[in-house]
Amino acid sequence: MKHKVSILTLLAFLLMSCAVYAVPTDITVKVKTKDAKFIGTSMGGALITIKNADTGELLAKGVTQGSTGNTKLIMKSPWTRGVPISTGAAEFKATIDINEPTLIEVTAYGPLAQRQSANRTSVTQWVVPGKHIVNGDAFMIEVPGLVVDVLSPPTHIKYKGATEVPIQVNVAMM
Repeated sequence: MKHKVSILTLLAFLLMSCAVYAVPTDITVKVKTKDAKFIGTSMGGALITIKNADTGELLAKGVTQGSTGNTKLIMKSPWTRGVPISTGAAEFKATIDINEPTLIEVTAYGPLAQRQSANRTSVTQWVVPGKHIVNGDAFMIEVPGLVVDVLSPPTHIKYKGATEVPIQVNVAMM
């Protein structure tokens, strides 16, 4: 009997001392602008950070790359639930290593080529090890705002006193 208890104790000790291994989990992040298209390479992309929401540990970081998406599909056709609208749109692909269900915080900041118009949006979501978030629209974040380029006056011009200043801007949906 003592022999069986010793063996069971040894087995229990070995099982408890086994390292818990992280499971690679793929996540694809796409950044859509409110009522418009995706932030792609032509706009400098969007900076994506993926963190453990509880500890703040950085799990992945990168920039979306690719096109702004299919205009007809995104802007001109009615959306149907479950039918992806981001086909061919810019994305950031990451693999995070987690060993238990983890609450992640995904932050998008952009567009990077229009810093005066850049905005930051964060979303949290539970992720289960090995349950990849890559299909369809994957992990999609929506960023509000407009891109505003001041064309005139140039930034180096200084005005003194009360002066009427003509302003010319280019405003576009992000």
